[in-house]
Amino acid sequence: MSKFNWVLLGALAVAQPISARAEPLETLHLKESIDVVGQSLGTSRSYKITTGTSRTILFSVVIDASCHYTLQKGGHRNIQPRAENIPIEFSDRASIAEFYILSFSQTRPAWQASRPCGYSFSLK
Repeated sequence: MSKFNWVLLGALAVAQPISARAEPLETLHLKESIDVVGQSLGTSRSYKITTGTSRTILFSVVIDASCHYTLQKGGHRNIQPRAENIPIEFSDRASIAEFYILSFSQTRPAWQASRPCGYSFSLK
């Protein structure tokens, strides 16, 4: 083995284990409407929205300049229009037991400046 491999093996042997933190995930059930206002500082905030019926869902998402957000439907990420106009408004057809995950996090400059990411969303 080369000297580099021995050094790497030694470093790995004495290194502290790295623990991963899961994102907080709040679960909401959409019956008639949902309105949420929040902020993210240091970690991302995620919301899982489930439906009990087939219906068209109207989304309205407002984020400030310190925010980045993604929307996932089942296994598909970024199904929403681009965030060029605030509020971001669109509709989507949901099936029975369909779920969506909305995630909000700070942009890198906001994280470096310790500025919280402010957001709100409503579903009807």
